[in-house]
Amino acid sequence: MPYSAQIVGLVQNGAKVYLAALSPIAEVVDELNQLGRDSGGTAEGFVCDVSSKESISELARQVSQREQSLDILISNAGIRRDPPQACNVLTATLEELQNSMWSIEEKDWEDTFRVNSTAHYFLSVAFLPLLAAAAEKQLKNGGKGRDEGRGVIVVTSSCASMHNATNVDLTSYASSKAATDHLVKLLAAKYNRFYVRVVGINPGFVPSNMNPVGAEGNIFSSLFDKVPAKRAGASEDMAGTILYLVSKAGAYVDGVSLCVDGGRILLANGQE
Repeated sequence: MPYSAQIVGLVQNGAKVYLAALSPIAEVVDELNQLGRDSGGTAEGFVCDVSSKESISELARQVSQREQSLDILISNAGIRRDPPQACNVLTATLEELQNSMWSIEEKDWEDTFRVNSTAHYFLSVAFLPLLAAAAEKQLKNGGKGRDEGRGVIVVTSSCASMHNATNVDLTSYASSKAATDHLVKLLAAKYNRFYVRVVGINPGFVPSNMNPVGAEGNIFSSLFDKVPAKRAGASEDMAGTILYLVSKAGAYVDGVSLCVDGGRILLANGQE
């Protein structure tokens, strides 16, 4: 997938989307603007390295020049750094397991946490004034933006934070995502006086650049039919979840993470 299902769902439902990526994304932005033509949704792209506090600050500055408020912040960046020397944890000998786990570098752990956890923190802080303005916005019906779900941060985690499946060594990745789950609660508590909501989503096997569902050689492909849903996730599963959380339907949801995994975590503890 060249871009997130969350973005597609928002653009197709008429949202104006500012999209940040590590490299130029003009082609993606053009495609999104085509998708939003009927609904009035639009997209504009920026280059941003979310592992850099300075780059995040510059992104917030550019958006602030264009908008006085921000209804939704979707913090969606993520990376996975597997041990270079792979092994099947379920069948490896003690020596094979140790060698595999030792092969990962300290920097791999640092980079994983910087993108998968720390970036969510700094993005939320950088955009907090715009989000608070959206939550406080006076509506024509006499209510406030928060009543319609405005002023919400959606943090993408993973169902890997909720299970201890052992067929593949995802230790650094899963640990960073578990930290992200707790960060959702911490940020929601800190922002509660302004009712800037913070919610998380924990996808299972859904299409992404990191997990090209259906691609030959996918390390998780043998597990798709073992999920209770008997399939991998679809773009619509993620888009529908996002639309619920950021709309009036989800306006009373705060400080929780929603697992969208077809039941994956029910069967994954200590197993495949």
